[in-house]
Amino acid sequence: MGWIAKYWLEALFGIILAAISAGFRYIFARLKTQAKEQEAIRGGVVALLHDRLIQTYNEYTEKGYCPIYGLENAESLYKQYHALGGNGTCTRLLEELRALPKEKQPK
Repeated sequence: MGWIAKYWLEALFGIILAAISAGFRYIFARLKTQAKEQEAIRGGVVALLHDRLIQTYNEYTEKGYCPIYGLENAESLYKQYHALGGNGTCTRLLEELRALPKEKQPK
């Protein structure tokens, strides 16, 4: 007890420093976990956008035309896909959709 009374200030700073250090370790661990989760979410959204762009491409190429609203939707999907770091595999699909007629062609 005499030691604590004699060195109470040093002991107090030691305890405070240990608590701050533990707090920082906890915060950094949480940030690391959240960064991994955020990357997984980004990857999932990119995969969903990629899938939806391919579905849109398949739908309209089978029909033989792509109406304006379909093209606008595909371009909106592609814009977000590209902004999230999606690769260029959908670029060609979008270009082919743009080249399709905008209305159904009479036979």
